[in-house]
Amino acid sequence: MIKLLKFLIVGGINTLISLLVFYILNKILAVNYFISSACGYICGMFNSYILNKKWTFEDSDNNILSQFIKFAAINGISLLINLFAMYILIDKLYIDSFIAQIFATVFSTASNYIGSRVLVFKKLKIES
Repeated sequence: MIKLLKFLIVGGINTLISLLVFYILNKILAVNYFISSACGYICGMFNSYILNKKWTFEDSDNNILSQFIKFAAINGISLLINLFAMYILIDKLYIDSFIAQIFATVFSTASNYIGSRVLVFKKLKIES
């Protein structure tokens, strides 16, 4: 339960980073919402990897490249979920892009936690 709480705190920080980047790119610089969403998500992802590795899961695996590739793959799936939700919310339901980004983030959070916990930051069990 503590890991989930930490994950949600890190997720909140990542969400703020993602939304800030999205807002600047989409609302201020008028960049397409798919590109803005992807850029914001990637910025949050780098922050997420560092905080989740060190704080949430207290992971000491030194094989960082392999681990980050798995983490990026999990986040890639979550990003696809996010972008699909954005498409539905904006192009089909005509919701404002910033509001849609907030809702789309909720849709992708569960897959991100499960993938991170089970596939990326898993502790190796040593049998006696």
